[in-house]
Parts: sequence; structure tokens; C-alpha cells
Amino acid sequence: MTDEIEALDQSRMIVLSLKPRFAEAILAGTKTVELRRTRPKIEVPTHALLYASTPVRALLGTCIITDVRTANLTALWREYGSRSEVSHKEFKRYFEGLDIGTALALSHQQPLDRIVPLQDLRAKPRGFRPPQSFAYVDTKTGHRLLRMAA
Repeated sequence: MTDEIEALDQSRMIVLSLKPRFAEAILAGTKTVELRRTRPKIEVPTHALLYASTPVRALLGTCIITDVRTANLTALWREYGSRSEVSHKEFKRYFEGLDIGTALALSHQQPLDRIVPLQDLRAKPRGFRPPQSFAYVDTKTGHRLLRMAA
């Protein structure tokens, strides 16, 4: 086990809501940086659950956020653009109206044994609600969601 995994924040996890193509690229290892308009309030490293939005609408896998960087958009693109799986045009459109953005460095991508569809996630007590961008869940809830994939 690496030092990164051993130092994981044990108090909570983060659920990242992603377009399906980005969730799949993270799990394939071709997307190692997730760009965000809003900086999440997390300690690194943090365990992330990867939720693919419409039309997939399912929990697909996990990864570890190993670093969080906020920077002006020019610096953000220069440093992280090639690892983000977005074109410069998509980058500019996504960050339109902002001067700064955030990059989440990702590692230890792991697909779930089986995807967990939204209807299954919602069926549990205090049913799951997919976040617009991201949401924090306590570790107990995060592990309960992951056990659904076993």
C-alpha cells in the first residue's frame, strides 16, 4: 500500500458528478485531472466516488484526489490542459465568466465490480441524490454506496 492511500482522509469522501465520457476516461487512466469551477473543501488525499450523469446515471468507480490546485485560467490550462481530456475550446466555455479555476489531480482509478444505477442508489434509506457538481459524504455512507457494487 502506498503512502498516498495510507494517508487518506478517513472522515469523509467526495462524490464527483461527471459527464459519462469523463468518468470513463478517468477509469481508463487517460484523464488524470478533473477541472472544476468551484474548489472543493477537502484534505488530500481524499477518496472520490465517480458518478456518471445522464444518460448513464450510475456510480461507476473510485479514485483518489491527490492534489488540489487553484490558479488563473492561463496557468491552469498550461499545466493541466493536456491531462484533462478537454479541448481548449471546451475549457474556455466551461470557465466562461471566471478568472480562476481548480484542478483535481487523480490517481488510483478503480472501476466498480458492477455499476450501481441511480434507482438502486435511491432505494436505500435516506436515498442518494446525485450532486450537480460534487458532494461530500461521510465515510460510512461512502462505503455503504460502494458495497452496493459488490
